[in-house]
Amino acid sequence: MEAGKLTLRDIVRTFELPMVPPDATIMDAMKKMIEANCYSILVPRSNKNDAYGILTKRDIISKVIAEGKDPAKVKVKEFMSKPLVLLTNLSLDLRWVANAMANSKVGTIAVFEKGDFYGYVTESCLLDGIYHAMRRTKIDQGIEFATC
Repeated sequence: MEAGKLTLRDIVRTFELPMVPPDATIMDAMKKMIEANCYSILVPRSNKNDAYGILTKRDIISKVIAEGKDPAKVKVKEFMSKPLVLLTNLSLDLRWVANAMANSKVGTIAVFEKGDFYGYVTESCLLDGIYHAMRRTKIDQGIEFATC
């Protein structure tokens, strides 16, 4: 597949993000992230009219650690991003996904399908998807592609 023809469906990570309640401590969230080997964590809605939230490693580093706050004492709800930026169309072109990230100033976007959490996409997903698509194209054309 050519890099220019990639869609959100091609790069979305379909395994679930761990969840943590908004009243959990940052330390609790960090523990879940490390156990799941994932550096974003969903914060569920309090009711059907509420928005999802997200806490990322960037939030923890820039808003908690860099500010000298104690992760064992501060709550997720103080530092999470809300509302969660989400996409619902798995056929979106990657340029649109990249623009959504850039315009929203986020590195992780949740993906929902038919109202249910489907997975998520990160900046790394975008880069990996484009790189591997270009690599496959070069291999299909018989051109060597060096990696480090």
